[in-house]
Amino acid sequence: MNSGALRWLLQRISGIALLVVLLVHFGVTHYFPGGDVTYQKVVLRLSQPFWKFLNLTFLVLCLYHGLNGGLSILEDYLEKGWSRVTLFSVLLIGGLALLALGTLTILAFQPKL
Repeated sequence: MNSGALRWLLQRISGIALLVVLLVHFGVTHYFPGGDVTYQKVVLRLSQPFWKFLNLTFLVLCLYHGLNGGLSILEDYLEKGWSRVTLFSVLLIGGLALLALGTLTILAFQPKL
């Protein structure tokens, strides 16, 4: 399997996994506990390691899926050259920055009640 086929397969797998995690997120956030989303409810969820792990999984899946899709678009529309390398670099640096910010936000969250 060449790298294009593997990326294609991982794009489909990440899409399915994103759908599952998104449905869990929406269910827990908006439907199952009932009532409005409040700071206290979010604090209770994010104080548990499972929910931090689920949010990190959601973050990583979103970033992978989006960056892989963006890379596929760049490969389809840009020929090899400086513009492709530059845009790919911008995409990669932006993705790494978002991953760092999101991870820091989730892991460093300290509830203030």
